[in-house]
Amino acid sequence: MLSCSMNRLRCIRPFNATRYPQVARTAFRQYATARNTPAPPPLPPTFRSLYRLFLRATAASVLAHPDGTLRLRKLWRPVFDHATQTIRQMEDDRLPPARRDAFTRWYRQWEKRMDNTLSLLYSSAISRGLPHRVTQNLHRMIQANGTLRDPSGPSKKPWRGYLPADSPEYQRRRVKHPTPMQMELRMHFHAAPRTLGEIVGMAEGWGGLSLGRTQRRR
Repeated sequence: MLSCSMNRLRCIRPFNATRYPQVARTAFRQYATARNTPAPPPLPPTFRSLYRLFLRATAASVLAHPDGTLRLRKLWRPVFDHATQTIRQMEDDRLPPARRDAFTRWYRQWEKRMDNTLSLLYSSAISRGLPHRVTQNLHRMIQANGTLRDPSGPSKKPWRGYLPADSPEYQRRRVKHPTPMQMELRMHFHAAPRTLGEIVGMAEGWGGLSLGRTQRRR
């Protein structure tokens, strides 16, 4: 068994830095930057407590369904990322007072919206009414959005690492002009998210809450 494992290790070729100098320099630069960059200060305890409570609330709203919990957390993750960036900007001492006041007002409004969102998730966990249907529809929307692709775009083939570098599949091909049918499909593909976003925005404004953010694959 030991000789077999040693033979497998001998078959693994080491990374050739002389053959790929740009890759080696980029990797070393990223490593050096990560080593020299000081760690940012921790986020406020109230924000971290809100995020942990939100993670538990998303799981309870779909009755701890694994796929539903993962998709709902992915739906609201950009909302917390944006709030994190705002907190980091508020911590900057060079920020003008007017901008700091604007960020402070925005963050207070954001906290109220998240409180209302937690109420929605709580109602979804204890009842089967409209809040539960909302979380179910959000879960299904994320599920459909994960497999949706632009129908007018080129088909993406999986990368085959065993092919040589001069393989015909890696050669640049001539770009074809889209047909009128493809142009119409592309128009509908880009118009549908805007229409849905307007509906979700009106629901957020009416209820004073947040329904997350989605990112469509290109």
